[in-house]
Amino acid sequence: MNIPKQIKVGGHTYNISLVKGEDYSKGRDNWGKTYHSEKKILIDKEIERTQMEQTFIHEMLHCVDQVYNANSLEEEEITRLAEGLYQVLKDNRLIK
Repeated sequence: MNIPKQIKVGGHTYNISLVKGEDYSKGRDNWGKTYHSEKKILIDKEIERTQMEQTFIHEMLHCVDQVYNANSLEEEEITRLAEGLYQVLKDNRLIK
C-alpha cells in the first residue's frame, strides 16, 4: 500500500506525514495521530510496514468518523474496524 501525502474526506484535505513517533506520542504507545483542527495525520515511520498501513487506515477512519459521524465512534471501535478492514484488504490482495 502506498500511503499518500494527502487524503480528501468530505470537503476536507488532510495532509499526511511520516514522522518519528516520539515527536507526537509523548511516550505513549501510539503509532499515529490525527489533528482534525489542523487537518493533518502523523504516522510513525519507524514501525514495520504492515503496522504503518494499518495505522493509516485507523487514522483515515478517525477522519471519516469526524466528518460523517460527528466523531461518535470510540477508540476501540475505530481500532477493531481498522484491523478488520486491513485484514480483508490484505487477504484479498486489494493492497500489496
